[in-house]
Amino acid sequence: MLPLLEGVSIVVIALQQGKLKEALDTLLSLEKQTRTGGDTHSTSRVLVTIVRLCFESGDWAALNEQVLGLTKRRSQMKQAVAKMVQECLTYIDKLPDKETQLRLIDTLRTVTAGKIYVEVERARLTHKLAQMKEAEGNVAEAATIMQELQALKKLLLFLVLSPHDNEQHDLLHRTKADKRLDELPQYQELLKLFLTPELINWRSLCQAYEAELRTAQGAVFAPGDEMGERHWKDFKSRVVEHNIRVMAQYYTRITLQRMSQLLDLSEKGTEELLSELVVAKRVWAKVDRLDGVVSFSRHQEPNEVLNDWSRNLNSLMALLSKTSHLISKEEMIHRHLHPTGGTPPHQEA
Repeated sequence: MLPLLEGVSIVVIALQQGKLKEALDTLLSLEKQTRTGGDTHSTSRVLVTIVRLCFESGDWAALNEQVLGLTKRRSQMKQAVAKMVQECLTYIDKLPDKETQLRLIDTLRTVTAGKIYVEVERARLTHKLAQMKEAEGNVAEAATIMQELQALKKLLLFLVLSPHDNEQHDLLHRTKADKRLDELPQYQELLKLFLTPELINWRSLCQAYEAELRTAQGAVFAPGDEMGERHWKDFKSRVVEHNIRVMAQYYTRITLQRMSQLLDLSEKGTEELLSELVVAKRVWAKVDRLDGVVSFSRHQEPNEVLNDWSRNLNSLMALLSKTSHLISKEEMIHRHLHPTGGTPPHQEA
């Protein structure tokens, strides 16, 4: 392993001799050591130094190449990548021509796509790109760059606010498949929450998304606005509805007290919202107020019970048959490769 001080000395000497490649090779070796050693601070400094040397040397091809290569390295640290991207943002206005600027912007947009920890930097890059297109007189393309993402944000939020049904569920999955969503990692994560059959913690959701959802330009949930406040109230209701649907999948019976704890609501509020969902036929449930128990299991006729039992038994037998076949296959292969008695095939004369 190359000691850190020795590595720095080699870099300084190489730079004094005008040997950028040798300096970069030494820094890349140091980067591997700090990254595999879990040293976030040193890795960040090495990454920033690498891109800074490329910039100061005026080697724009090497700058783009190193940015792409460093982000693709195995187990690369998020904090180190964020520091490197932030450093590169300061270079854009200092580059000699627009072509070089656009190439660096394109590289940075590529490495920040789908990464929530550099979403702010990606938003700045998108805004910068739109400004450059507008300065060139290409207003339509500039507007398209900005509006496509804004429209996608609004589409996703209003889909989440819509009452749950087959159409809404289908549109959510179609939106998830939209590749442009990679440019909005925070909204992509929000969409995943509503498509994953797991409980959503309202307080954690607020900590992660409230600032973005309520303060963004033209926000759907703008605070102080009557419509914005109504949308925010509906948004909380949709989260609770999602959680109730998840409970209906995993529970047959649950106490109203436990259910209210999971939903972070009062027992009265839980019962009222559950009643609304049952009336709207979005979920099937019965509430035993005397015992305080909610039942999500429908009453089944004896024939239905027998049919379910038969299907489950057939599925179990098919699984056992497949497992038995695979075990027999493994045993045959083992006997063929390791025959008992005699000389093994590879030792024969």
